[in-house]
Amino acid sequence: MYQNKIAMIAANPKLVGKLCDLIGSMPNIDFPTMGGKVFWDTLAESGGWKLQKNKLTDHCRLIDPSNIRRAWGSERAMMNALERLQPSTPVSNDYTPGYTSNSESRKVFCPNCGQKVPEGRFCKECGSRMD
Repeated sequence: MYQNKIAMIAANPKLVGKLCDLIGSMPNIDFPTMGGKVFWDTLAESGGWKLQKNKLTDHCRLIDPSNIRRAWGSERAMMNALERLQPSTPVSNDYTPGYTSNSESRKVFCPNCGQKVPEGRFCKECGSRMD
């Protein structure tokens, strides 16, 4: 029974990301990481915390400044968790490495809530994807 399910995931690893999208946050055991230099894209950073997305499975994780995984799950759930951790620190949510947000950044209208927000991958007001 489990062998069939494992074989299904092995054949299509993106199923892990789709499962996370359905559930949101997953149970976590704090676990040291190597910082995500190979299999992870950093989607957002705030106060040393990183939201990263796995290149193979599309699931996301939240790692602290010491590279300890503190949570994992869907992209939206991890972005919400990151914003709750550091509400006074601007979250860089642009996929460009080294991006730092500033008041002179270009503003666009969110297609979901209609608010004028800094350009990026996520709306600063409602959290929805901007693409």
